[in-house]
Amino acid sequence: MTHPYRKFLLLIIVVAASLLAAGCYNSTTGDTTVYGIAKFKLPVLPETGSHKVMVFSEMHYQPRFDSQDPPRILPPPDSVPMSGAQNRYESLEQYALLEAPAKVVTDYNNDTAAELYRVNCQVCHGSSMQGDGAIGSFITRGARPADLTADATRNASDGELFAFISEGGRQGYALVEAGQMSTSPMPAFKMLLTENDRWTLVKYLRGQ
Repeated sequence: MTHPYRKFLLLIIVVAASLLAAGCYNSTTGDTTVYGIAKFKLPVLPETGSHKVMVFSEMHYQPRFDSQDPPRILPPPDSVPMSGAQNRYESLEQYALLEAPAKVVTDYNNDTAAELYRVNCQVCHGSSMQGDGAIGSFITRGARPADLTADATRNASDGELFAFISEGGRQGYALVEAGQMSTSPMPAFKMLLTENDRWTLVKYLRGQ
């Protein structure tokens, strides 16, 4: 700050202090009068400080939830996704009878399916599908990602695989079927992928 500006600022401070002492300054509005012959406004200087509202901007100190951290905020039970309403099935036996839609079968593209798997599944189940994805090193307790090359997956029907993908794995599906909220570390992909995308993943698992 140059010398003239320092002198001007000092003058303002002195004037403000003098007006405060004379009781002619309103600290709420800034309205100021001088001996009844002059009226003007000065900066508002409330007793609590230079700001009326102190904003605490350190957001990283506030409570927060990372992606997929429980409790997950899911849509209301009867909400309809933008892709349209989905069929509901009451048991795994009903899912077991399902087959992939004809459109998914005729339009199936392995490169597209591989990209779906890479984006949505590989971080947990790994590129080998053996449950050895990058996330494994961060899991210290609870269920680990399933080995999708194991007999439990190979022997499941297409409809059962579709149910597990849709509801958060075997653990997630078992809880949902029992009328409980899923606590599975795997998300319910019925909320994230279209029905055709989930069937595409089923066919991808079958082809690997």
